[in-house]
Amino acid sequence: MYYFKTIFFLCLCSFLLLLSACNNVSTTQATSNNLINKVNLVEDRWVNYKGTSENNKAMMQSQFIPYNPEKDYEVSRDTYVSYFNGEEFIKTELYEDTPEIINTVEEADGIILSFNKSNRNGMQLVEIE
Repeated sequence: MYYFKTIFFLCLCSFLLLLSACNNVSTTQATSNNLINKVNLVEDRWVNYKGTSENNKAMMQSQFIPYNPEKDYEVSRDTYVSYFNGEEFIKTELYEDTPEIINTVEEADGIILSFNKSNRNGMQLVEIE
């Protein structure tokens, strides 16, 4: 009986270890698909509807993110997406019903996301395949 309990315990531990490893892999994959470089976020700033980066203590903005209008992108949290062609500002759109696929802007080659600091941890921009 002792051996049965020991074997059962070892199998249970192995199963839990394997389950934990699988969870870590999926988390890493989800993080690696995020196009937002959270290390380089600019705090206390956002890109307004005129394309100007301005002060706002509640907000933060991403760096310039390359954008391909032939692909679909999804944001995970409420955010302002500012579309650019090079350094030329095109427009800023607010996405509030998230997660949501952002609109295609044919002439854009880059975007900047501006979002509330409280959304930082869950904020993702992913390419939909």
